[in-house]
Amino acid sequence: MSKSPIPPRHTADVDAPTPRAGRSLTRWLPLLTVAFATAAFPFLLTHAPAEAGPSDETLIEGAEVYTAVCASCHQAGGIGIAGQFPPLKDNPNVADAAYVENVIRNGLDGPITVNGEVYDAVMPAQSALSDADIVNVIAYIQSGFAAPSGPAPTIDTGPVAGTELPLLADYTILVAFLIAAGAGVLVLGPRVIAAGDRRELTWFDAGLKSSVIVVGMIVGTTIIPSRVLEIETVQQLPRIAQDLIAVSVWLGALGAGLWALWYAHRERRI
Repeated sequence: MSKSPIPPRHTADVDAPTPRAGRSLTRWLPLLTVAFATAAFPFLLTHAPAEAGPSDETLIEGAEVYTAVCASCHQAGGIGIAGQFPPLKDNPNVADAAYVENVIRNGLDGPITVNGEVYDAVMPAQSALSDADIVNVIAYIQSGFAAPSGPAPTIDTGPVAGTELPLLADYTILVAFLIAAGAGVLVLGPRVIAAGDRRELTWFDAGLKSSVIVVGMIVGTTIIPSRVLEIETVQQLPRIAQDLIAVSVWLGALGAGLWALWYAHRERRI
């Protein structure tokens, strides 16, 4: 009796390696990192804090106090009188608001040197000035005796929108950008992370891969460190601490970009 032949063993099915669960995430990590940094760019730019100078009202009131109390000695524009009363304009001591306030409140007696010239006049205490007067005149002096621009002309633009509209518009723009970025990742992502023979890489794919790396490096090494330094908490730290934070963020972003470049090259994705 003949025996049925034993079917051949499919070694390819038996020996095929099982895919690792984390490999898929690792393949997408460089692209997701760059996409996140790119998506955060308009949000960081829109909400960057802006430093405001003294208001026109402060400068006007400060100029009035200066004209009434200070100009007779220090002259209009703070130019001073040579050999008698020191100039306030371009005077390095004026940059210290606490020093100027102390001189206004308590006066000054004895020789001082300003810009290489010695002055030995007596500055009486200005006890009649209120706290608000002192704050305003210091702001006027530190502004370089800037002339207030005055109120802006009123233009009738019709009904004023609600105060919630700008915030809603900001978030709407951010959400729309995130949706667009997500769609771009889904559509172009496979082409960016695809592995293949570099000799057969098309110009479009090469430009796409290069653009992702360049944008990620720019955002990570320029935009993000500068925004971190503009955070109020960071600005209150000593200068050396600010420098260390900026360098750490920059090195971290640079390291992440170089790792992404190395990984993509090792996996034959660029």
